[in-house]
Parts: sequence; C-alpha cells; structure tokens
Amino acid sequence: MHAKYVIQNNDEAGIRPNKTFLSLANEAGGPSNLGFSEKDLRNYITARLRTSNANADVREMMNYFMRMKDINPNFFYAVQLDDECKFRSAVWVDARCRASYEYYGDVVSLDSTYSTNRHGLPFASFVGVNHHGKSTPLGCALLGNEEIPSFEWVFTQWLTCMGTAP
Repeated sequence: MHAKYVIQNNDEAGIRPNKTFLSLANEAGGPSNLGFSEKDLRNYITARLRTSNANADVREMMNYFMRMKDINPNFFYAVQLDDECKFRSAVWVDARCRASYEYYGDVVSLDSTYSTNRHGLPFASFVGVNHHGKSTPLGCALLGNEEIPSFEWVFTQWLTCMGTAP
C-alpha cells in the first residue's frame, strides 16, 4: 500500500519511474526486497493512467451529450454501463440526422469497419443515401465490443430514437 501511494504521488509530481523505483528499493534495503520490478512499476503507472484517461474521456463525452441536449432537445443519446457502472456502449443522433432519416431512411446501413479508438471501442455509423446518391449520416455509436449483444443494444437504442424501423 505504501509503495502504491509513493508511486502515485511521484508520478503526479513528474518524478521518473526509475527514480521512484530506486527510492523504494533503497527504502526496502534493495530491489530484491520490494517484490516487484521496475518494469512492474512502469506497467502499474501505465495501467493507472489508462484507467483515469478512460474515465476522463467518458466524463467529457457525457458532458458533451448533455450540452448538446440543452442546446437542442432533439439531440438523442443513450449510454450503456456494465454491472460495475463502467462504460460499455453509446449511441448518439443529432437533430439533423433525425430529420434526414425522415427523408432518406428507406435503407440504412451500419458501418462498423472503422478502426477502434485508443480505448478499444469500435466506432460505428448509421448511414442512409440521399436523393443524389450520396451518403448521409443518420447516427453514431461506440460499441463495447463486436459481439451480437452490443449490436442489439445499439440497434434498439437507435430505433427508440427514430421511432420506426426503415
């Protein structure tokens, strides 16, 4: 517990991991008395930062969704959380996409071939075709994974937003 506290404080203070490791090793009477290596320390820092960045990104996304909803009540979003209240998936549709669906919603495609983001979440877009034969966006989603339940949840939320199936 003491080591975790020192690692977190030193990381927040900008002290390099190798200096933190040397300090902890000196305090314990040598690196063999620590129970972890410098590589373990670096992995711990990386994992901790990745988790805090993911939480910050989810908070920022939720703030954006709420701002958009305040600006335009026709903005729709839905967020799915897992059993531990961690982010799983999200769907969002702005007012212009909803209006476009009324005109160009005869055939809708879900394109999830985009690369995953730094959090490992695949991005998917709902796309229709306008009267000029051009693609027009009809909504977006971040999928928790590319398994059937994730797609079912996304489709269900999107249909809830649009009101009717294509």
